Amino acid sequence: MLRVLLLFIAAVQAAFATTYYVSPDGDDRNAGTSEEEPFRVVQRAVNEMNAGDTLVVLDGVYSGRLNLKSGITIEAKTPRKVFFSGLEHLNSRFEKYAEGIFRAKFNGQPKQVLYNDQPLAWACWPNLRWAENWVREKKWAAAGDGTGPGVLTSEAFEEIAGLNLAGAYCFIRYGKGNSCYSRTVESFDGRTLVWNDDDFYEQKFTGEDGRRGSEDALRTLKESHVWHPNKSKFFLAGALDLLDAPGEWFVEDGYLYLYSPDGTNPNDAVILTKAYDFCIDQDEGLNDVILDGIDFLGCSVRLSSNANAGIAFKNVHFSYIGAELLYVDRVKGGEIDKPIEVAGSNISIERCLFAGGQNSALKLTGSDITVENCVFLENNRHANFESAPLYLEARGTFQLNRNTFFNNCSDAVKIRAKIEEMDTVPVVSYNNIFNAGIFNSDVSGVYMPIQSQHFTEFHHNWMHNVHGNALRLDLGGKELTIHHNVFWASKRGLNIEGYGQFNIYNNTSVHNEVADALTRNVLNHVGMSDASLDTTFPPIDDWNVLNNLIEKLEDRVGPREKKELAKQLKAKRVHPERAAMRSAAIPIVDRGSIQGNLTGERRDLFTGGELSELNLVPSDLGIRGGATQSEALEIQGVAALDSFRGAYDVGSDYWYPGSDWMPYGLPVLKTMAESERFAKKYRTKSIVPNINVKNLPLGRLDD
Repeated sequence: MLRVLLLFIAAVQAAFATTYYVSPDGDDRNAGTSEEEPFRVVQRAVNEMNAGDTLVVLDGVYSGRLNLKSGITIEAKTPRKVFFSGLEHLNSRFEKYAEGIFRAKFNGQPKQVLYNDQPLAWACWPNLRWAENWVREKKWAAAGDGTGPGVLTSEAFEEIAGLNLAGAYCFIRYGKGNSCYSRTVESFDGRTLVWNDDDFYEQKFTGEDGRRGSEDALRTLKESHVWHPNKSKFFLAGALDLLDAPGEWFVEDGYLYLYSPDGTNPNDAVILTKAYDFCIDQDEGLNDVILDGIDFLGCSVRLSSNANAGIAFKNVHFSYIGAELLYVDRVKGGEIDKPIEVAGSNISIERCLFAGGQNSALKLTGSDITVENCVFLENNRHANFESAPLYLEARGTFQLNRNTFFNNCSDAVKIRAKIEEMDTVPVVSYNNIFNAGIFNSDVSGVYMPIQSQHFTEFHHNWMHNVHGNALRLDLGGKELTIHHNVFWASKRGLNIEGYGQFNIYNNTSVHNEVADALTRNVLNHVGMSDASLDTTFPPIDDWNVLNNLIEKLEDRVGPREKKELAKQLKAKRVHPERAAMRSAAIPIVDRGSIQGNLTGERRDLFTGGELSELNLVPSDLGIRGGATQSEALEIQGVAALDSFRGAYDVGSDYWYPGSDWMPYGLPVLKTMAESERFAKKYRTKSIVPNINVKNLPLGRLDD
């Protein structure tokens, strides 16, 4: 009966639905119901709309802020030519200030400046343009001997010895190098820079990075250690004296200073400066809202109510997301991070682009969430450990399918499962994830923190060229199914740690630096009752680890349990197999529920076993003969087991993951060899978001 009523209501709404139009050349006195007589202001049109109505937005760049209402659709007449923008045109005239540098009167402190559709850099050293962000030697200067708590030295300081840097900012990847934090420069004498390190060595603010470089840590940390402060990397920004290269800007004392990218007077250029953090920012619940073909430029969207339902973004491009200049520490940085943020249920993100996010790009919270056929690139460009291109806090089922992630720092995808109720098993499938964590340490392509993953099915993904773990389930995890994935050319492929109930089968993992790892926790780490407390650390034999083709596979003791292992080894109370090797890691062998795996370097089994011609579809029948599907396994969640080893059979249908489109004329990646070459090519080359707005008419979201 309820379904019939809802269908009746929908039919009535459709019968009386109205299509409105808005244009920069419109007039708010118009009826707004035809393209010939459109409204001028988007908010004027939305105010007029009722549930079921559609607003067609004509070409233009619409600046300002917008409030949505439930039941409406907003669509671009011509996708890629309609922008909702947090940037405003600068109309002040420039005067010459110094050689190559011009200035114009300006009120405020923008976080972004675009010059003829190209992003400029906040005055910095070393000098760096957008497309050079991933060039390690250009992005970062190296710390030198004498670096320690709050003090930074560098041989490269000779280049800038005479500059006034007091009040500028030092962006420092300190110690372990997990994260980049911006700290005020207190003094600089040309040889030594002193930066504000208030609270820096407390885990709440900086975690391991600061603590490993604190005065207490330095007493025991050898200078040769990779985590010593003199191994830190950094850059400087935010001072007028640093404005010394084409493509930089700075604001001081009521002036915008600009070093013209092409050496010409900026008065002939179209210059956009960031004026709004959010084009849409609403706390009240909305339902059944669709945005289709609209692009968002230099602004974010926040729909924060858990009561939201039926929110859909289709074919939307988000460029230059967030743009916070500073990220002081993990607490304050998290408070100012401004990704696209949507909470609620029945959230759909389809065929969207997330490009150039300063920190996080997309944060979704709730249930029945779908992210499908999207592309995430060039996000978290300063390597903040806490930021992620896609952060999902799942409170119910979700699907992440056929997306492409590349050139993103830290974890490409972070999933926290806080599931309250769920009708279907969550799925992460057919994604192509690579070039993650480029500057960070201790990162993953997909990171699943502690606790249950509710048997999320992680299948048919390619994960490669990750500066860390391709897939990481962290401390205290349980209930996860991983099958038919391919991992290559990363530090590590699989790294699964927790209490158990894992189904890991038909995966291929090759060309990784260190062994894939399965780690059973035996201690109670996160208040869960699953700990066995068996501190003999017996080998794993009760996880369903079946028919994997993995070059190196280890059974490890977790990092946070090594002290207990050392104590038990000394007392001779460790399982004989582990005691015989006196190691936290032992090779995985078939035993119990671990069956049918092929380990060791077997690249001759594949059609193309080397990276230069990579094709991990086997050409040798030697991959067959593994464990077979059974009713007992299916009850445990192993429902798609193939008796061949690895992700592909000889002569089987070839599947490839990732989006079926790419922006800016980039190729769709259909083979492993193409994906490997692409990853290598763009590992040191940033892709500048292509926005093409300088010739579009100017409109308004609000008055």
